[in-house]
Amino acid sequence: HQCKPLSSYNPTKREAIIMKKILIALVVFISMLWTASAWAEFKEGLWEVTTQVEMKGMQGMPQSIPPATFRQCITKNDPVPQNKDKNLECKTVNLKTSGNTVSYTVECKGNGQEMHTTGTITYSDKSMNGTSTTSFKMKGQPEIKMTSKIRGKYIGPCTK
Repeated sequence: HQCKPLSSYNPTKREAIIMKKILIALVVFISMLWTASAWAEFKEGLWEVTTQVEMKGMQGMPQSIPPATFRQCITKNDPVPQNKDKNLECKTVNLKTSGNTVSYTVECKGNGQEMHTTGTITYSDKSMNGTSTTSFKMKGQPEIKMTSKIRGKYIGPCTK
């Protein structure tokens, strides 16, 4: 019995359909793996986040602001902690995930103000730690730069 070269293989219609189904299943499986690895590894739910801010730009002197604590429902689709300001419209313009670390850029605008924040958060199962740098501009005022230390803890499931 003699083997034919692979280039001369001509699949039947049934074999061709089976190969197409296998190829489609493989593509779907690989894309699911990629999507799963693009998410940070942390517990989704309600988190209590505390930020400690230090400002520069006001007479060139660093100033510490008392820590701010807020609660936020954090999900794999929205992993960036943000203490929302009703006067600013913010959007995440860059989001990258590597393992349990999320790097992000958020831009906010409103009422003659602009804010640009870049940061990194590292999650463990029930805690987070990170830093961010923010530049804040108001019409007619010098730019203010702020550095924040961020820490948080998992509280429980999100409440609707």
